[in-house]
Amino acid sequence: MLPYFLVLPLWLILAVALPLAQTLHALQTGSADRKTWLFYWIIFAVCSSFLCCFEWIIQVPFYILAFYIDLYYEAQLVLVSWLVLPKLHGVKVVQNHLETNATSLGKKGMEMLREHALKARGALIELTKKCT
Repeated sequence: MLPYFLVLPLWLILAVALPLAQTLHALQTGSADRKTWLFYWIIFAVCSSFLCCFEWIIQVPFYILAFYIDLYYEAQLVLVSWLVLPKLHGVKVVQNHLETNATSLGKKGMEMLREHALKARGALIELTKKCT
């Protein structure tokens, strides 16, 4: 368990400063990593927005584990380290996975959306029949 006064600076260094330096380096050299770091910043923004609203859902298992040891912030540091450290480069793994499975994920998402839309339409029609 790291004290919070160490977690915050480590998280800022790992999640913001290091990727920012690598992004600027990729932009200056014109390397192919520009796409990877753009993907990282998009994921960073999406995950930050998600955590802002739904962090309590992710913390539930950590609350149970907190009776023994509190590892929530350490788990965040490990995940961010895996994503950005040059030897691990987990952001490329996530990017490749999403790029290779994008069509199948998109088709599944559209099917689920269509099913939910049909259910909602049926419920709305039923509701309007009851009201009239």
